[in-house]
Amino acid sequence: MIRSLLAGLFLLLLTHQLSAQCSDAGACSIGGHVADENQHSISLGYGYGSSGGDEALTFHSVQIDGRFQVLDGSNVFLSLPYNSVDGPLGSASGIGDLTILLMQEVWTGDEGMLSLQAGGKIATGTVNEGGLPQAYQSGLGTNDILLGVSYETAPWNFAAGYLLSNGRSDNDIDRLERGDDLFARAGYRTSFDDIGAGLEILVIKRLSESTVQDPGRPGEDRFITLPDSDQLQVNIVATSSIPMSDDLTLNLLAGMPLLARDVNVDGLKRALTLSAGMAFSF
Repeated sequence: MIRSLLAGLFLLLLTHQLSAQCSDAGACSIGGHVADENQHSISLGYGYGSSGGDEALTFHSVQIDGRFQVLDGSNVFLSLPYNSVDGPLGSASGIGDLTILLMQEVWTGDEGMLSLQAGGKIATGTVNEGGLPQAYQSGLGTNDILLGVSYETAPWNFAAGYLLSNGRSDNDIDRLERGDDLFARAGYRTSFDDIGAGLEILVIKRLSESTVQDPGRPGEDRFITLPDSDQLQVNIVATSSIPMSDDLTLNLLAGMPLLARDVNVDGLKRALTLSAGMAFSF
């Protein structure tokens, strides 16, 4: 019965165009991987999003994730998506950027666990597919550094982190240079029988306004600042985990904004973020 109710809620969310975004630049990776009794896991998932507005972009993503224990208290997380973007100017698709994180437990006690995370987002995705602007591209075009800290004390979890955006994209139209991101998240997890459920608040602050190539002087290294591209974002994210067997779990996620941003030159804004995937633990 509970499985049927959760599936119905997920399908209902698919019918609503809400204005939400999660920073695909990597903020959602910090503090988002709760330790369990299994040493390793591999998951395959599908994600959907729409930027909303009069010139909406539609996003589809198939993503493979892996979490592997390499030493006692040490885990490596890998994530690689294949992205497709459709909009008024055309369509683009391709392999996205690879995320790599090392997660190390530094303190474990009766009351909780403190972990550090360090890694990056590697520019494996394309940035000039179809001659389209940066927002259509499967990659962000920069090799970014991710640093974070997380604390878990059941049923709560907290995390904070910093993303250093390293350089400027080679996209021929925008040549986008993003500001760095500072982010924090707080979540609560519970269960109903064997069904896991969670709710998180994710806050992302871009620390400086982004710059792009001056459209009036193409081909020249002249750049302009995008006003209000450093807006604060506040998102609410709901998750559910439904065990299919001892080793296989169905994971669902839906995100929507409490405070949305307007500028979408990087293509990270979403009109509802939804994903579903299967995880195999071993």
